[in-house]
Amino acid sequence: MLWKTIKILVALFVARHVVKLALLLGFHKTPLNHWPGPCRTVPPIEHGAEDIALTKSGLAIITSGIDVAYRGDLSDPRISEAEGKLFAFDFNHPEKNAVELKFSGNFEFVPHGIGLWESADDGTYVFVVNHRQEAETIEIFKLSGTTEKPVLEHVESVQDPLFTSMNDVVATGPRSFYVSNDGYLRFTAMRAVERLFNRPWGSVVHYNGKIARKVVDSAFEYNGMSLSRDGNFLFISCPFTSSVTVYERSTDSNDLSFHQEIQIGALPDNIFVHPETGDLWIGSSPIGHRVLAAFENLDNWAPSQAIRVRPLGSKEEPFEKFKLYEAFYDDGYLMSTSSSVAVVGNRMLVGSVMHKLVFCEMKTETNLPRDQY
Repeated sequence: MLWKTIKILVALFVARHVVKLALLLGFHKTPLNHWPGPCRTVPPIEHGAEDIALTKSGLAIITSGIDVAYRGDLSDPRISEAEGKLFAFDFNHPEKNAVELKFSGNFEFVPHGIGLWESADDGTYVFVVNHRQEAETIEIFKLSGTTEKPVLEHVESVQDPLFTSMNDVVATGPRSFYVSNDGYLRFTAMRAVERLFNRPWGSVVHYNGKIARKVVDSAFEYNGMSLSRDGNFLFISCPFTSSVTVYERSTDSNDLSFHQEIQIGALPDNIFVHPETGDLWIGSSPIGHRVLAAFENLDNWAPSQAIRVRPLGSKEEPFEKFKLYEAFYDDGYLMSTSSSVAVVGNRMLVGSVMHKLVFCEMKTETNLPRDQY
């Protein structure tokens, strides 16, 4: 009798896990199309616009050429063959194409997440997650020039044993930053085991310019991150729970404490905080199993989506109440595997993990104060 009960419980546990996974991967969903206005792809980007950082002057810096095989993912060989690059797109002249940003430095460059530090005293610095074969590093660049002719200068590479499998970076100063580790095992098939058993071996690490330390030491597949406008909250996307986790941040110590979780009903990646409204704009994947199919074969398009989360709470608790909006949805024909968003006025960029960059002119105003919605 005891063994029969145990078998039933095990069977129920496995069935629950299978159903939960099927719902997460979206086998029950049908891709649709919803553009907020006229949209176009932005040449010459063809091999991904995984993450986007935006300057106050309207210049978007874009990472391209991520190799998902660094995490042990089975992937189309064409993905690994793409060259790692940085591009710039000027929101002030959206009719123009993106331009590649050249920089000096003799090192392997496989970019992923990107962050930005911009101040009158320090200037503008660009932080990029780099998956070198031998180590995970943060590459720091100094950005100068104009939006028409931006110039990048490589300043330094930061490496630490706590950088295990980095996904994104958020700057907190000209040499300090948070990084999200989406796991522990990299460049190995064991990463699949880490995921299969939901091992919380990821983390969030803060580097203060000299020392790195964990500020969240148990996390599962944390991805894109962004700070609130006042710097008091850190938003982290969690695709395996279809949510955004919100941490309250100490601006003095950079410690983090769990605050709340925002369910968005899709697989979120990178997060853009609107500088005027505080809205979260999230590049997300609505149908997860199609993303896996696209990793294995680029000819298998995966639907793309951009979600806007509008805070309706108080200044102290901005996301105590919120509304979700679908700002963009494409069945994969225009762009596949969306991962990032950036917004200026009624203009929006949507980036992808390994496909194209899309620019849209939105018909609805997005930067109105909260009480005018």
